[in-house]
Order: sequence, then structure tokens, then C-alpha cells
Amino acid sequence: MQILRVIRPTMFRNKSMQRCLFVGMICAGIGGLSALSQAQNLTYTPTHNNPVGRAPQAIATGDFNGDGRWDLATVNGTSDDVSVLLGNGNGTFRAAVSFGVGKIPLALIAEDMDRDGLLDLVLALSGSDQVVVLKGDGKGLFQKVTNQTAGKGTTFIASHDLNGDGWSDVVAINSGRFGYYPPFNLSVLLNDGTGKLREPVMYEQARGEGMFPTGVFIGEFTGDGVVDLAVTWSQPSWSSANGLVSILTNSGDGTFTPFKDMQPGLTLSAIQGADIDQNGLMDLAVTSLYADTVGILLQQQPGEFHALDPIKVGFAPVGVAIQDMNGDDKFDLVVVNRDSNSLSLFMGNGRGAFTSVGHFGVGATPAAVVVKDFDQDRLPDLATASTNVDGVSVLLSGGGAIPLPSISTDALVFEEVSNSSSSVGSSFQEVRFSNIGLGLLRVDQVKISGAGAEAFTMQANTCQNLTLHTGESCRLQVGFASQQAGTYHATLIIQDNASGSPRQVILKGVSKG
Repeated sequence: MQILRVIRPTMFRNKSMQRCLFVGMICAGIGGLSALSQAQNLTYTPTHNNPVGRAPQAIATGDFNGDGRWDLATVNGTSDDVSVLLGNGNGTFRAAVSFGVGKIPLALIAEDMDRDGLLDLVLALSGSDQVVVLKGDGKGLFQKVTNQTAGKGTTFIASHDLNGDGWSDVVAINSGRFGYYPPFNLSVLLNDGTGKLREPVMYEQARGEGMFPTGVFIGEFTGDGVVDLAVTWSQPSWSSANGLVSILTNSGDGTFTPFKDMQPGLTLSAIQGADIDQNGLMDLAVTSLYADTVGILLQQQPGEFHALDPIKVGFAPVGVAIQDMNGDDKFDLVVVNRDSNSLSLFMGNGRGAFTSVGHFGVGATPAAVVVKDFDQDRLPDLATASTNVDGVSVLLSGGGAIPLPSISTDALVFEEVSNSSSSVGSSFQEVRFSNIGLGLLRVDQVKISGAGAEAFTMQANTCQNLTLHTGESCRLQVGFASQQAGTYHATLIIQDNASGSPRQVILKGVSKG
């Protein structure tokens, strides 16, 4: 029975939409990490919140500046911008750099769209029904290169080479911002061979009237070696107890045909895939927002799935990641629980069964998770976009020893008296920079910057290129001497390897004639 129909790309264009504050974007990373020789006990250390824009909805990770360290990016649905946090390689991140992108960005992935060896960002603007490609320059900066109409209220995107031409294509989930603005469908946007996207071909669920898509996983399900689509669908009202998983088979050229429906749970909110039972076939994990569960669909032979009993998680799961978390070469689960502000972790036995490890608290209203080794200790760490604290929460696996800088002041004010023949400089003032954390704190650069920087000097700079152990400090002596009367402003900048770098101390000097 056919469950989907193709919709021509000219049917939906430039429709205005009202702003919606629904929280619950789904995004999860499942990239591989090197397995450890022995399984590890799972303990996690929370780090300080990393501020981003307002109401982050999705998170992506990659090496955006080519330094071999994992970086992060979020799309922020209320401030209409993207925030990029460059990693320090120790589980901490520099202060976010944010830039506007358009109305209500809700979905984000990192992908090399133009095959130049540099990661780009692809995001969905739910407020303007567009998918936008931002080209990366390899230094952590991005600029818009193309936008393409996608569908009504896009809330999730995924990428893969769908037609075998070697270029990454995009699948967009057009949920009408989670069931508010029909029609609901998914769209396939093929790469034109330059990194830009062609017009979409759209597919709509025909079996359940008014059902909207919530997520998509791209994988091979029919044994022909060509990637297919697995799509979760739900009812327009999240309280309606219904949900479907649709399998769409790929003809090989990026066009899709309905294959089968499954009903593994109620109000399905997210989907991911991996060979969970190690039989060489792609399996699926789906979350149920209504039932607070994650369901496992094991593919026993091509195109045939067996549903296991659902697993209870936290309240309102909205995302799932599949990853070997403890180094035993078996896939585990990480589930994002929006309403209980937590992540649920489950260890897999390699045959499809899972054992709960526990629930780990993160920032308020987590919307998405990525899994990578952010502190380079060969253990996978976790980072969530936490909507109601406007930040990124990071959980470091193991001891998670990170540096924590303390600075003795945030401002220095100087006064001097000058006459026509000479000036009498003010005395030097001290800034003490300390490490009160457990990890090593490295000071990379100390400088004075700003319009009045020439009036300030540094003496006895013991911080430059210094590594501070726990409890250690260094000192900076800052002085002021001007050539003429007036008020001078500058900033003392300290660049280090801890969260929120660089540090700033405001400098003000007043010269009285």
C-alpha cells in the first residue's frame, strides 16, 4: 500500500508564518570514536554553561578551524542567529561568536557541501521555509552562499550523498513547526555539484491524515547498497497517541518510493540508526514523546524489522544518539529528555538489549545532543543545546579535570597629573590571574588593545606562555602615562585555554593638565 506521495516543488513558496516558541528540536551525532581496549566505568563531570544566543534549538560539531580540536555550533531560535564555539581541546570552549542568519533557525548540520575540504554549515530557517548553506573558511568563520525553499516550517535536516554523484545532498523535515502550519511533508534537495541546492522534491504521508514528520535517518534498509530514508511521523497534537515510521527506498538517483510503515510507539519525536545487534544490517532507535520511551527496531533481514519492548527514559524525550560510550565495541544509547532536563544513558549488549546507566542532569530544556571526545582523553563526551539557559552544557567522561581561571579585577582606573613640560605617570597596578580548577590552565597571549592602548604599558608580565597548575597564579603590572591631558580607554586581553576565553580587564586612564 502506498503511504507517501510526491509533491511538486512549485506548490509551496514564500508563505508567511507566525513565530512559534515550541521547544524540542532533535539533533544527534553518531560519528565513530576509537574504541578503548577495555570498557570504562561511565562517570561524567559537568562543566560551566557555555553561553550562546537565545533559545538554542540544535547543535552540531566539527573541526571548524583546522586545529584538530572539536568545535561546536548552535542555531538559536529566538535571537535568529548561529553561535560558533571553538574548542580548546580540554573540554572547554572559547566565548561564542554569533551572527544573524534569518527567521527562526531550528535545525543545523555540519557538512562539506562544496568538497573543498572545509566544513560548512547547513541550517533550516523555519520562519522563512528555507534551507541555507553557510560556507566555512577553515578558520571558524562562515558566510552565506545559497538558500533554497524547503517546505513549511522545517525543524530537522540530515545530509548524505543520495544520488551517488559524490556530493552531499539534504533531506528536510517540514513539520510546519511541529504540527502548527500544514501541509506537512519532507523534501529532498540534491546538490547541484557546486555546493548549492536544487529545488526540492517533496513527499507527504498519505496514510494518516494530518500527520507531520519529526525526524529522518539516512541508511541502507533493502540490501541493494543504496541509502534509503526512515522517517518518523506524529499527529498535529502531541497529545494524540499515534506515530509511524515510514521506510522510503531510493531508486539510486535520489528519488524515493514508499516501501512500508511501522508503528513502534506513540508520538514519535526522533530517530537514529546503527547496527545495534551486530548482524550487518541497519537497526533503528525511535523516541516517544507521549510515552517517555525509546523503542528499538532490529532489522533481521533486509527490510524486515522486529520491535523490542520500549525502554523507559526521562520525561519528553526529543533526541537520541547511538554511540559506543564505554569502549566495548557495542553500541549504546544517549537519550535527550526535554522536560526532566537530563540525558539517559543505556549500555548495549551487542544483541539489541540495553541496561540503564542512569540519568545525567544538563541545562534546562535540552533540545539536542552531540557526542565527541572534546577533551582528547579518548573517551566520548556529551554536549547539549539547552534552550532555557541559552547555553551549551558539556558533560566530560571520566574525571573531567578542566581549568578554571580567576582574575583579581575586571577594571583598572588610573589618574595622573601633567604640566606643560612633563607628565607624572600613575603608579603601576597589579592584575593577578589564577587557576582554581583541576586542569592545566595555559595562557596563550596577553595584550593591551583599544583606541587608547598607547597610553598604557605592561611591566613584569609573568603570564605570557605560562601553564598554571591548580592553585598557581601569575601577575601583570599595568601602568598609565599619557602625552597630553584627556581620558583614555583600552582593554587588557588574556587569551587562555578555558571556557569563555578571552578574559578582559577594562582600562581607564585620566590625565589632568
